Amino acid sequence: MQRHIARTVAAVSGGERAQHMRAKRPEGMVRLDSGTPNFPTPPHIREAAKKALDEGLTHYAPGQGDPEFLQAVCETVERETGAVYSPDDVFATNGASSGIYTVFTAFLDPGDEVILMDPTFSLYAHVARQIGAVPVMVPHGADYHIDAAAVRAAVTPRTRLILVNNPNNPTGVVYRRAGLEALAALCEEKDLMLVSDEAYEKILQPGYGHFPLLAMREHKGRLILLHTLSKTYAMTGWRLGYVVAPPDLGNLLFGVHRSINGPICTFVQRAGAAALRGPQRCVEEFGAEYQKRGGLMHKLALQVPGLRPVDPQGGFYLYARYEYPLSSKEVHRRLWEGGVAARSGSEFGAAGESHLRFTYSVDEKTIAKGMAIVRQVFGQLG
Repeated sequence: MQRHIARTVAAVSGGERAQHMRAKRPEGMVRLDSGTPNFPTPPHIREAAKKALDEGLTHYAPGQGDPEFLQAVCETVERETGAVYSPDDVFATNGASSGIYTVFTAFLDPGDEVILMDPTFSLYAHVARQIGAVPVMVPHGADYHIDAAAVRAAVTPRTRLILVNNPNNPTGVVYRRAGLEALAALCEEKDLMLVSDEAYEKILQPGYGHFPLLAMREHKGRLILLHTLSKTYAMTGWRLGYVVAPPDLGNLLFGVHRSINGPICTFVQRAGAAALRGPQRCVEEFGAEYQKRGGLMHKLALQVPGLRPVDPQGGFYLYARYEYPLSSKEVHRRLWEGGVAARSGSEFGAAGESHLRFTYSVDEKTIAKGMAIVRQVFGQLG
């Protein structure tokens, strides 16, 4: 039977991201591909959800979000950036994903452009294409940091947004303050919006600090924050995030979000409020473990012939260049056949070719087992 499929949907349905998500993994495959922390959600967060359930908070939440959660977000933003926002400037989202879709839908007409760093989280380009917009991929500099001059050169009359993912997925690089400030100044000059997805901001390797977008308070009218509790608090399955927007855009963006996603369930938002307001020792403990795991994976990657890993800085991904004349899709396939799942660098943009992304959100035993397979497979590539 022939069916009409929307052109923009058909254009993204066969991409690397979609193929990887649909792939059936053989039993026993070592997973170094997933962005899911292997820690349980901390007890005080789970208890807050149970309490909300016992109190009967199982009906529709207020559309924009539970007041407790929205206020907790505002408190967190002010504490960490000094920027003051009202709950009217915030709305709860389904992880960060529905926030991405909302912001792109609100600002991008068909043919409009959003500038993305290359490589970056593959969902951004996927969503842009699906709504008929154009993702403009701007390669990083040689050190995988923002190349502000290259971004400037990519701006056209159709540019509407610049989006950064900081720390970056897949490279694990934590962007320097100077690069972010240069982008904010460019947005002021060119009348653009600057969006930051800061899902991994609390997961940092020793010696690295994260500069939050909203700390640039002089640019408040041009800044939009996308966030999720998934990574910091091991809450990937809870599907809770938020958007913080300039005061004059909060209602507009929420109106878009409401058309694609109903209210986020109340008991999950109460758990989110407990995460933001409660003890942060869990975040410190998770971070210390990620530091150990990242160090182990990096050390093992250095022992793989032909693999050149980037020093981990933030998040829980190890990004590595390899020196063989094979596409990253082909190397990904060979690793898969060898028994380890990774991500092809080209999934994240053209600049990701000849690279791979591995995750160290798994335990050390899994890291060691997986990297042993990687070493074995790479030994057969030369």
